[in-house]
Amino acid sequence: MEYKKAKELTAVEKREVTHLIEKVHEHDGSKKDPYLSSQFNYYPQMPTFFSARSAGKLVGLIMLYADGDHNESVDVFMTVAPQNRHQKIGTRLWQNAYQVLREFGYQNWEFITEKSFLDNNPDFLNNWGLIADPEPEYQMRLNKTKQKFTVTRTNLKIRLLELEDVPMVIPIYTESFSDSSAKEAEKYLTKGLADEANKNFVLIYDKKIVGCCAVDVSAKNEYYLYGIFVAKKYRKQGFARTLIIKIIKRFATKNLDSRDYVLAVDGSNSIALHLYRSIGFEVETEVYYLYEK
Repeated sequence: MEYKKAKELTAVEKREVTHLIEKVHEHDGSKKDPYLSSQFNYYPQMPTFFSARSAGKLVGLIMLYADGDHNESVDVFMTVAPQNRHQKIGTRLWQNAYQVLREFGYQNWEFITEKSFLDNNPDFLNNWGLIADPEPEYQMRLNKTKQKFTVTRTNLKIRLLELEDVPMVIPIYTESFSDSSAKEAEKYLTKGLADEANKNFVLIYDKKIVGCCAVDVSAKNEYYLYGIFVAKKYRKQGFARTLIIKIIKRFATKNLDSRDYVLAVDGSNSIALHLYRSIGFEVETEVYYLYEK
């Protein structure tokens, strides 16, 4: 078995990971894909991807999403090919990733998994000494055949985010994500702008930016919406709904091959959950964050 760590993945390696994830989804009934970039990680020099190969074939992967400094928690995505499980591959991958996390001063992390995997592997939590957060995150999907809706507000417009917009968006960002600093918001917005795999939209009302949404366009069969936020004074007035619907309609008019739309929402966020369901999104998987006992 060959083990390797890297800061980024090559195009070939990304295709290998995508193939591995597809096989794992097929076997486990899972749906959530890992984020295959380190662009938002706080320490650019920190290895992000840890792989395991058997006879040259990718059979295991860990990805670290560490967008905060060493005082914050790191998301750990780990997967092993179904035919190669129970061979301590996951254990060895985690040992390698754990060493890097400690070298960079991290003390807290959480593993990401799904309900389907936990249901099929009832001994996993006990064997790894983990406990699951009781509140899941829902991954929701809007099927391309169900994209029929009307915009609720006609006095709102969207356009792509521009670099000069960033200073105006930062206060809305930090207001919406209270655990983020202005510096972190600037990094998130500017790096998203520079990434060709992302399209960043702003919502305009009365010639002012009042909301934002990022879309990962790298997948062939879906658009992933994330970083959705609206200024506090404009919430519960149909602004977020209009932002999402206008983005969907914009892609629909520019692409002959319509794709599904995917997003994630905390299970405790009943307002957002109701909003997304009203647009047509349906829960496709429950994502759980696992902590060490």
